Amino acid sequence: MKMSTALLAPLAGSAIALTATISIGGEDYCTVEGPDIITYKVADSFGNYDFDYYGQDDGILAYAVATTSGNPGNMVSQWTGPTGEYSPVIGSGVYRLGADGSFEQVGISWLKHSFCAVSEAMCSCQATNCSNLGIGCADTYWAGLNADADAPRSEINPTTGRFEYPFVQSPCGQSAMRGKIQIDADDVNPSNNAGARYFVESQYIAPDSDPDYPDEYDYDSQFNNVSFREIRWTGSTNTQPVGPTVVMESAISMWAEAGASVSQVWTPEADGWQGLMHMGVKVTDNNDGTWTYRYAVHNQNSHESAGRFSVPISDCVEVSNVSFHAPQYHSCELVANTDWQAEVTDTAVTWSTQTYAENEWSNPVRWGTMYSFSFDANYPPSAGIVDIGMWRTDALSVEVAARGPLPDCGGSDCPADLNDDGTINVNDVLLLIAAWNTSNGDIDGDNDTDVNDLLGMLEVFNTDC
Repeated sequence: MKMSTALLAPLAGSAIALTATISIGGEDYCTVEGPDIITYKVADSFGNYDFDYYGQDDGILAYAVATTSGNPGNMVSQWTGPTGEYSPVIGSGVYRLGADGSFEQVGISWLKHSFCAVSEAMCSCQATNCSNLGIGCADTYWAGLNADADAPRSEINPTTGRFEYPFVQSPCGQSAMRGKIQIDADDVNPSNNAGARYFVESQYIAPDSDPDYPDEYDYDSQFNNVSFREIRWTGSTNTQPVGPTVVMESAISMWAEAGASVSQVWTPEADGWQGLMHMGVKVTDNNDGTWTYRYAVHNQNSHESAGRFSVPISDCVEVSNVSFHAPQYHSCELVANTDWQAEVTDTAVTWSTQTYAENEWSNPVRWGTMYSFSFDANYPPSAGIVDIGMWRTDALSVEVAARGPLPDCGGSDCPADLNDDGTINVNDVLLLIAAWNTSNGDIDGDNDTDVNDLLGMLEVFNTDC
């Protein structure tokens, strides 16, 4: 039985320092113990930017991106075997950080099923034949190779890397489109997305090799295989690089840099394994008596997947503009693109898809994807606990600390404290004025915000609740 530690392993290893190092955030990472397969570069082929446009169909654009794997470990990583189930698969996606604070995945690819690893320089490469990725070595699949993607995400167990080969599903469609990263043109057109930033993320899933052959799962290193790079669209189909590859981090980390709170979520998996997700939340004050609550669930390598997402609310909260966003599967992958159903009750806003038992091809947050959820509410955020329900095992769920609209609805002791900070002050007056002629600033119980509420607030101004 293999069990990962509850840490992201490893950004900086502990065992053996090799003679050449590469770094992220000033930390050397060519010091990993055991074999390891990471995404070393994204959209880069031998020093050249490589994110290729292939064509479009009915407003959908098709791209492919170069990826370079690397082995920063002190043991060789198995790359091929007697059959194809020992070869890593490579997937990519595109994320958009909107000027409004939203963070959404707007593109997704099929998977490239790898076939041979060469020995390029990375960390003082010790070359091997192509059946292994040597110690400190890298291996590039340029965009043209990754464009020939033939592996469906839904047939890969990302927690263990196990899959059956040959694959049951095959991509369909015209050659310019099938299997590639597909994106709605409206999602990347600069004229429609002023101020937006874009990130292309790539991920290697290395198989769990035979028991007699060491692999990254034996060293709990399977959680560092995602990297991303910022790019930008300069026209409807043209892109340029913005920065270098950010190694061994998922793109959702950029939402954290933009003010969101992002947490690691460790998921229970079959046979004692663990998977890794991320959950992010960002709350925006709309300065009109409402707040926009945005959440995102990114599944890095959980086979259980997420099938339900629930945000607690108080019974006095008014919710509006409930929305859901997910990338679209394509090229005849059997996964449904059905939006999750939203339910608003007095205690929670909950989105869900059909469980695995109900429909094995429903639309959970499978690995390598991120789904986004949002709503507006008439109260500011308070500390709370959101619930992520597993998809394959519906009885399982994971609780994560996150902000939500959870005011004390008792209200009778201090109705004038509109922002629930414990004091009646100018901020409450501003909220009341912003809510004028609505129910959002009502403190006298007549379901309207008017001069009587203002006078009532002034009577208790500068007092504590």
